[in-house]
Amino acid sequence: MFPCKHGAGLLLLAAREPQRFGDLSEPEWLTEWLSKRQTRQTPATAQSVAPPAAETDNAARQKRESQRMERMQHGVQELDRWLTDIVSQGLAQLDRAPATFWEQQAARLVDAQLPGLAAIVRELASLRYSGGLQWPERMLGRLGELYLLTQSFGRLDQLPAGRRADVLQLVGVNVKKEDVLGRQPAVTDTWLVVGLVTTEEERLLVRRAWLWGISTGRYALVLEFSFGGQAFATPLLAFGTYRGGLAFYPGTLPLRAAPAADWEYQGLRTDVLPAGLAPAELLDAYAHALGQQPWLREWPATVAGVVPVLLPDGGLQLLHPASGQALPLHPDSELGWGLLAASGGYPITVFGEWTGQALLPISFTSAAAPVSANL
Repeated sequence: MFPCKHGAGLLLLAAREPQRFGDLSEPEWLTEWLSKRQTRQTPATAQSVAPPAAETDNAARQKRESQRMERMQHGVQELDRWLTDIVSQGLAQLDRAPATFWEQQAARLVDAQLPGLAAIVRELASLRYSGGLQWPERMLGRLGELYLLTQSFGRLDQLPAGRRADVLQLVGVNVKKEDVLGRQPAVTDTWLVVGLVTTEEERLLVRRAWLWGISTGRYALVLEFSFGGQAFATPLLAFGTYRGGLAFYPGTLPLRAAPAADWEYQGLRTDVLPAGLAPAELLDAYAHALGQQPWLREWPATVAGVVPVLLPDGGLQLLHPASGQALPLHPDSELGWGLLAASGGYPITVFGEWTGQALLPISFTSAAAPVSANL
């Protein structure tokens, strides 16, 4: 926009002959207006400082955790009502329950970000057909465990730290491996791999590696996953020894652990094995562990001096001749007949997972050499 010629002429005249115009200083009203205008345009850096990025991220994380906890609480309350309805109506009605009865409840738990509880509900659906004639007893026991878990979750603030970690892990709140290695003290020892169990679900491989500390006498479970044929994060060999630290996940009865960065292979050893227990000693140890962690599923156990025996119904058991006691073998065991053949009627040492009802053998040692099931 071009200025008016009259205005341009006045500006030139004021520049050449200012005395014609008297006092040319800015009036007070103009000074005040310019000052206010400048204040509005200047960023208020001193008055409103943006919070640091770390504080913003922490606040966002706490908000997400609060929202998830609220959804989880609602999901647990709904599950609690569902369990109450099942017991009030009687277990007989479960005999005719369709698959959707269980799957719909499991789906609601997944929506509530409770994948651990959803997996337990899906496991309940299989008890009717895998429990035989004893399925009502087993169903009632599992329903009781699940109800105890919902009640414990509702009282998280009142639980000790270890029990609270157990409950959160069971409902599906996983602890990252990096957090465990960063926060938990590592237990350094020479660790013997006494058992490897690998299962496959679609393209996902799950490996349970049981380790035993030669000096500490402590069992540890290294649980790792592999998708699409990739190698597991920690290379492990059956009856291999590894020197390094293990950081145990928090809980009342810590078993699961993560190898630290100083993990180093030491070679194969068959001359050192976990101390074997008699059946009565195993049951006492399991009862003590169950008193600490009532939702315990598998308990590492080494039984010594046992002889595999074939039962008339085709099943197998481990007989302890010194005491006359016996332990039933898990029906899903793929190592049962191998135990029978390797023993030849003589005592052997077996390592496996005790489920509270049967022993799932994973590896064993005979007079010849140690053998791993490598399931």
